[in-house]
Amino acid sequence: MLKSFDTVLKIIRDADVQALMQHRFVRFSGAGLAAVAFVMLGAMATGVLPGFSSSSASPISAAHASPQLQAMQDKVRARADIRRAGGRLAAPVAVLPAVTSAMSDNAFYAVIESAVQVAGEDHLAKRFAKLSAKQLDRERMCLAQAIYFEARSEGAQGKLAVAEVVLTRVADKRYPGTICGVVFQGSHLSTGCQFSWTCDGLKDVPANTAAWKKSQSLASYVMLDVQWEEVTGKATHYHADYVSPYWAPSLDEVATVGKHIFYRWTNRNGLRDS
Repeated sequence: MLKSFDTVLKIIRDADVQALMQHRFVRFSGAGLAAVAFVMLGAMATGVLPGFSSSSASPISAAHASPQLQAMQDKVRARADIRRAGGRLAAPVAVLPAVTSAMSDNAFYAVIESAVQVAGEDHLAKRFAKLSAKQLDRERMCLAQAIYFEARSEGAQGKLAVAEVVLTRVADKRYPGTICGVVFQGSHLSTGCQFSWTCDGLKDVPANTAAWKKSQSLASYVMLDVQWEEVTGKATHYHADYVSPYWAPSLDEVATVGKHIFYRWTNRNGLRDS
């Protein structure tokens, strides 16, 4: 998790800035507009990003910027001035930035880490909002483990795809109603576990520090109240592209992400009441 606004700026600077500036956001207005603009366009107000400061030539100059973008830049500068002066931001965060499939991996992780830092515990998805701090920590850990052990060698979209399957199962009454319940379903059996790493007898200790940190950030992000661009089409099953499980023909194939093929139930009437 990021510790300061300067750290956010550093990550955004190192990321694919063009992708960040071009990606789509969910609908917003008023205070939400200012909050989202602060998160994603804050670098424009600081001059940290070359070509984006208010005092230098910029690819998005006043001559070329739309009135809407110019208004966003003005809001960003005003809020950044307040922040630098040690004042409180008057407008609460109402909308969080959403990741898209067009983003580079660097841009993807810059967005989710910024969103996690800004949102805190006050912007959780409805399903998780009433959990205790201990329950939240456990759910995040279970999801981060699933992402890591199932997709640590995958890119950002591949990791997101695994997270989506877990959350889709949580919302489906054919599966347990918690993240940990879904991830460890059947793990106490010699056969029947849903994720092979939960019953292979090996110690579940992440060895790849970078991949583990990304998995933790992504787990926190998808538990927030944010609508990202989904990549699996509400899939509930997947398998590696080099195997052919017996159950695959009975389901609808919906997507291929990285080295995994994703499926969902032909009968999709299993959603829980939220």
